[in-house]
Amino acid sequence: MKPTKSYIMAIVLGLVIGILTLVGQKYLPMNLNFLANSGAVWLIPAFLLSYFGKGDRTQSIAVTIVCLLGCVYGYYAFESIMNHHAFTLTRGILLWSGVALVAGTVFGMGAFCANQENSRLKYFGMNLLPAVFTAEGLDNVIHIQDYAHMIPAVIMKISIGVILYLVINRKERLKPKNLTAYAVTTTLGVAAFLILFGNM
Repeated sequence: MKPTKSYIMAIVLGLVIGILTLVGQKYLPMNLNFLANSGAVWLIPAFLLSYFGKGDRTQSIAVTIVCLLGCVYGYYAFESIMNHHAFTLTRGILLWSGVALVAGTVFGMGAFCANQENSRLKYFGMNLLPAVFTAEGLDNVIHIQDYAHMIPAVIMKISIGVILYLVINRKERLKPKNLTAYAVTTTLGVAAFLILFGNM
């Protein structure tokens, strides 16, 4: 996909997801509300856009970052419109912008590597999405006192991660290279969530 088209799609997709996130937070029932409160959900379209765009490493990373920044600013801009207040750069916006830069780099690189048949990092790239859902669910378990009111949602996050792993890896799901990649990326994901929410 041409770079200009990829960036336009990233901006539009990010803004739409940001707006839908705010709508989901308002209208989804409690046990499905996690879909609108999950950073992992934002990473799916951002990753897939870069993966199917099949750009080079730099383009893949940049497109993923742009999409995630679109999510952040689409969410906060629409929130300011809905609640009738001026849009300002708060600490929360700056924090999530930083997260978008880091996550966009990691997942953009992962999307690029997942397309490289001869890359040693291919399996880590392929298993990023399963790992981030599993990691978010495990982080919820670690902080279960904060999530005791939404146990089904916590179970659902972990289940989504496992199902994605099985779907993506199919017949190779029990091979050491895939299991290792899934375990390592999940562990790193849990550490990232602990760091992130320790700074919120």
